[in-house]
Amino acid sequence: MLSIKYFKGSVKCLARAPLLAGVVVSVWTADALARPVQESDQPPDTMVITGENLSDVDGPTQGYTAQASDAGTKTATPLAETARTINVVTRQQLDDQGITNINDALLYTPGAFTGLAGASKRSDVVSLRGFHGGDVDNTFLDGLRLQSDPGAYSAMQIDPFFLERVDVVKGPASALYGRTMPGGMVSLTTKKPQPEQQGLFRLYGGSFDTYGAGIDVTGPLSDPSLGAYRFTALGSRSDTQFDVAKRERYALMPQLTLYPDEDTDLTLQAYLQHDPAGDYHGAVPYDLSASGARFGGTVDSSWSDADPANDVFRRNQRIFSYQLQHRFSDNLTFNSRARYTNMDVEVGQVYQAGFNGNGAALARYYSGADEDLQAFSTDNNLQYELMTGEVEHTLLAGVDFQRRKNDVRFSSAGARSLDPFRPDDSGNSLTDAPSRDSDDTRRVQQGGVYLQDQMRWDRWHLTLGGRQDFLDREYHSHLSGATDSRSDKAFSGSASLLYRFDSGIAPYYAYSEAFNPSADSSVDGAVPDPVKSQQHEIGIKYQPPGTRDLYQLAFYDLTQQNVQQRTSVSPVAYISAGDIRSRGVELSANAALTDRLNMIAGYSYNDIEYRDSISQDGVNIDAGKTPVLSPEQTASLWMQYDFTHGIRGGVGGRYVKGSYADAQNTRKTGDYTLADAFVSVDLGEVSNELDGATLKLNATNLFDKKYVTGCFNESYCYFGDERQVTATLDYRF
Repeated sequence: MLSIKYFKGSVKCLARAPLLAGVVVSVWTADALARPVQESDQPPDTMVITGENLSDVDGPTQGYTAQASDAGTKTATPLAETARTINVVTRQQLDDQGITNINDALLYTPGAFTGLAGASKRSDVVSLRGFHGGDVDNTFLDGLRLQSDPGAYSAMQIDPFFLERVDVVKGPASALYGRTMPGGMVSLTTKKPQPEQQGLFRLYGGSFDTYGAGIDVTGPLSDPSLGAYRFTALGSRSDTQFDVAKRERYALMPQLTLYPDEDTDLTLQAYLQHDPAGDYHGAVPYDLSASGARFGGTVDSSWSDADPANDVFRRNQRIFSYQLQHRFSDNLTFNSRARYTNMDVEVGQVYQAGFNGNGAALARYYSGADEDLQAFSTDNNLQYELMTGEVEHTLLAGVDFQRRKNDVRFSSAGARSLDPFRPDDSGNSLTDAPSRDSDDTRRVQQGGVYLQDQMRWDRWHLTLGGRQDFLDREYHSHLSGATDSRSDKAFSGSASLLYRFDSGIAPYYAYSEAFNPSADSSVDGAVPDPVKSQQHEIGIKYQPPGTRDLYQLAFYDLTQQNVQQRTSVSPVAYISAGDIRSRGVELSANAALTDRLNMIAGYSYNDIEYRDSISQDGVNIDAGKTPVLSPEQTASLWMQYDFTHGIRGGVGGRYVKGSYADAQNTRKTGDYTLADAFVSVDLGEVSNELDGATLKLNATNLFDKKYVTGCFNESYCYFGDERQVTATLDYRF
């Protein structure tokens, strides 16, 4: 939410000393001495978060470290005082690393694995703490769910050029947001209108015939007291490492922020995106990948099973939203936001489904889809600050509503088999005309009421929260006339306690719950039961006094019941896989080691396993086995240095341990380590006539390593990105 609070004034947050057991009782007792927070109520050692720091929540960030986030609490809370793990990718990191999609934005985030589709960037698919499946519906934009359909191709994507930051909240978050994945959620924040005139013009080009241009201009209206505007637009096009695939995108985002009075901010925003070509989403069998071998060889990472005559992906997104904040007083604030989304997708592709009977060629099929998605969501809450005795409270009470309708039409056909070592590009490979398999309308509707109390007493921070959700789902087939529906209710709670020492060390404990329908249809077409999860997390945060640095260490124990396991790529299908338990540790560091040297470091260890044995639809899973696409360990390090004469540079390394390629854990992908780098030059240091211009060169997978990111099963494995080099010219004015 764009807030006048980061244009005017500051917000003060209290923090310190021991919490007595009676405090919790006094909070909810009718005779508590409730009163608005007064300046005199603050202890002399109150920690003050200035307006500049709190602008990290939805305004411009500084460097590689954000100071605060509202993703975990829906209030502007310092990260060092938030009793859960939150990792933030700032605008500076996005620019320095040359990020063009959300998957790549999280490559240096511990506990986040984005290799579920390899080098394909068609959808933002993120596994958090080992959990995936339905993940495309787990991304939020400016506090509201994007509302993609995890059981179809209708997966919305926001280009990072339009973003200010990416927050990754670890662990269940349903106590505030309703249905979410157990491993956490991804929260995107768009750039917002600013009160000072500024602009950016960008040109870039690079590997695979990549080129693009973008513009981003913001400033005050003719009368600055009335508001501000922002206009951001991008056009890009590229081939890819795959033989037949292209990417193409045109997007724009106009915004207007109005100040009807000094206590009210209203931001109106539209995001329009047209993707005429949307990359390749095919796979290679394990035996032909970099991890396996068949007939004495493997295929190249540019290999494709697609048929150019029957390969299409077109996507259009239209998103309209508002964000409103009104301050009734210094203590009472009303926040409201709403969004309408319309999206249409057309898909047609030939894909391989493993070796056929003779074992020498790949069986292939055609899959097509025509989808039209409409969605509406709104979230409204009141935030009230008060004192009960010596305890400061930030109370949050809210209600939200979400509705999604998706008309989905799937078609299929047979296709000629493919010799993987002698690809056939001789025209149409279909052996029969595509036939309509399904014509469905899927509806999901969710309403929720939530309460949260953030209590601060001296150095203690106690947060309690709860939410009641009402979820309705309907699945209607226009071909058969059948309708399957169900209604569910779910309560999700959360509780956390943190103590912050003067040294900047803050140990904490947190408990949280989540529920999620996970998928709109199972393999038999029925609407599945929602999944539920619970997590215990203990950790330590450390922010050296007087710095923006943040170090985080967390241990977690996370259990999910009634897990939906994805068993088919095209069309997407799921089965119920019982319970899964995920335990692990995460470490992260965002620090300015010197005035010139900055660091981002991360490590994660994740032990995840099925707790039940199942056999369903040809899939057998034994208790104790590890799910596919769940690497046990990841590690990353990014170092950036400011040289003299306007030269900046950075180098990074990423390690991912191999993951299992089959449900029985008999085959595994290989470990891989990749290197990335960038160097930029402020051309204004070369010539005054070039003031404002910067030239940057990025390289990912610097040594062009061939690797497999993971496999859904032995027939569907994904090659990772080949080396990509991109040159970018920015002009700031």
